[in-house]
Amino acid sequence: MIPEYEQLVRKSNLRSKDIMRNMKHISKMNKVGFDRIVSGYHDEIFAKIDCRKCGNCCRTMSPRFREMDIKLLCRATGLNPRTFEDEFLKDDEEGVGHVLKVLPCPFQNSDNDCTVYENRTLSCSDFPHTRERNIQKNLEGLAYDSLICPAAYLIAEKIIAEY
Repeated sequence: MIPEYEQLVRKSNLRSKDIMRNMKHISKMNKVGFDRIVSGYHDEIFAKIDCRKCGNCCRTMSPRFREMDIKLLCRATGLNPRTFEDEFLKDDEEGVGHVLKVLPCPFQNSDNDCTVYENRTLSCSDFPHTRERNIQKNLEGLAYDSLICPAAYLIAEKIIAEY
């Protein structure tokens, strides 16, 4: 991770309680057009942030793997689903799907590129989930993601400054 992004993640960690408190408060509001506003913040921030200069999400957290994700990744890797699951996955603690057995993600190269990028999980492609519908109800998730992702931190700060 480049030093600029490391500094943003450090700031987020130092402000984590304040960010979480604000996100909880804002999530209870009923702001019209909130999804559109946050989507605009997403576009603005990701025009400046290059995920390949970071890769922290791939090193520190596992995406959720749905059955469809596993099928796509099996086609990409040439493995059958049973072998893929045995080699890479375990059941997640919530029983909702699967997560990686070990981190960092085995599909992340040393330059932070993803070897299965075109077939990555929905969880990966949506991270940090700032384009989801009804994002206002999941701002606590954004607060958590901001501890890992410099872009999520910057988006959270924009939301806090606005509301």
